[in-house]
Amino acid sequence: MPRPLNVLLITADHLRYDALGCHGDPVIQTPNIDGLATRATDFSNYFVQNPVCQPSRASLLTGRYPRHHGVRHNGSRLDENEMTLVEFFHRAGYETAVVGKHHVAQSRFLAAIDHGAAHHCRRNWAEREDDKYVVEKRNEFEEYVHQRGYEYATGYALPRFRERLGAVPSDLPEDCHIDAYVGMKGIEYLDEVDTENPFFLWLGFYGPHHPYVPSGRFGHMYQAEEMPPFHKAEEDIARKPVEYRLYQQCQVHKYRGFTDASEQTFREMKAAYYGMVSQLDWKLGEVFACLERRGLADRTIVVLTSDHGEFLGDHGIPAKAPFLLDCMLHVPCLIAVPGKAAQTVDDLVEEVDLFPTLAELAGLSAPEWVQGRSQCASVTGNGSWPEQRESVYAEMVDKKCIRTDRWKYIHYPAKDRGELYDLAEDPHELHNLYHDLPYIVAKMRALFYAKLDETEDFVHPKYQRFSGHDPDTGDEVQHYHTW
Repeated sequence: MPRPLNVLLITADHLRYDALGCHGDPVIQTPNIDGLATRATDFSNYFVQNPVCQPSRASLLTGRYPRHHGVRHNGSRLDENEMTLVEFFHRAGYETAVVGKHHVAQSRFLAAIDHGAAHHCRRNWAEREDDKYVVEKRNEFEEYVHQRGYEYATGYALPRFRERLGAVPSDLPEDCHIDAYVGMKGIEYLDEVDTENPFFLWLGFYGPHHPYVPSGRFGHMYQAEEMPPFHKAEEDIARKPVEYRLYQQCQVHKYRGFTDASEQTFREMKAAYYGMVSQLDWKLGEVFACLERRGLADRTIVVLTSDHGEFLGDHGIPAKAPFLLDCMLHVPCLIAVPGKAAQTVDDLVEEVDLFPTLAELAGLSAPEWVQGRSQCASVTGNGSWPEQRESVYAEMVDKKCIRTDRWKYIHYPAKDRGELYDLAEDPHELHNLYHDLPYIVAKMRALFYAKLDETEDFVHPKYQRFSGHDPDTGDEVQHYHTW
């Protein structure tokens, strides 16, 4: 019986699909991710189910949609009835390790981790009127930086934090960066892991999430004037629902007043973001080198993806925002399987597909309540090619959407407004056609409701079910009972 393959799941936070050299960015330097792409299946139309960290990660880990797993916004707990990928591989006999950011609040998940490190390392300062930010108890990363002879600061503790839209390159050495620390802890685990037994390692980087604080040689690796142009149009926000304009005026926004920021400030923000991506890429190169050094490269499935994307100045909005445009939902997904050739798959693929895909690649069967579709056959070339989706689905509390190859429809429940984009003519979603093409809106709305039916949850284990047969047709019918 062949030995099971190890799994290395790498997640970034806020990494856009197009912010990689292998995806066509003419400026950014990502040689190690580009190298991974030369031996991986690159899903070019991979979309997440939510534009916010915690619900998106819950969908990645459960293979289920937010409206079913219940994590619909940051600060929500994952229901204890839900099984995560970590617990799934733990039950299958894998040693499980979670290094870096996971953002999962669930007892079952935490109990299934055999090895953990670098959790909760990013300090989220609350704004203070006196501008005094004091660390009373250092976390493990801050203590590491302190032992190196430096002090780490982030968020509102950084100079002109809001004015600079969070882009404050650091004077610290490159190994005193939070993602350098995560990579270091991941390498420590790989250097010590028992290579005779399979492992599942989730390596969760914190970047390129704002604040944008690249350090060392990455701090000023990119210049504002060399940044690719932003995707903006004069009537863009005016034609979008009023929620966009209200968001621009929000007084509790971390970068409130960002509409007054200059083009130069936005470009400096983007340059710092690029530095964060390149710094992450540098550490990934060391992780991949460790796999080679330990003889694990030909026995490990490597996955690289992100929890969601980033506006990054497109539409005149910095950082992330609670909208369902492609800049937030379209992210990289690279899956490298030893012995399998590189390829690009252009089919529409969802984040929920990752759970069943990794399960099948490891020779396991995903639970029946997992809602995603395994893409294993498209990665390996073995078996039946997965059924192609007509559309992908995403949601954000008060908005839901479906996206086909041609159209994006964003539904605002119980409201007389919405969004419609012709992606063939307007790939950056700058021209809302919702009120111009009512017949397309009607067609996409019907498809949207059909998608809701298609993705309903009927088989979760917390549901008590019984089955019988229709006396007229003989078909088996499953129903539910209560005590």
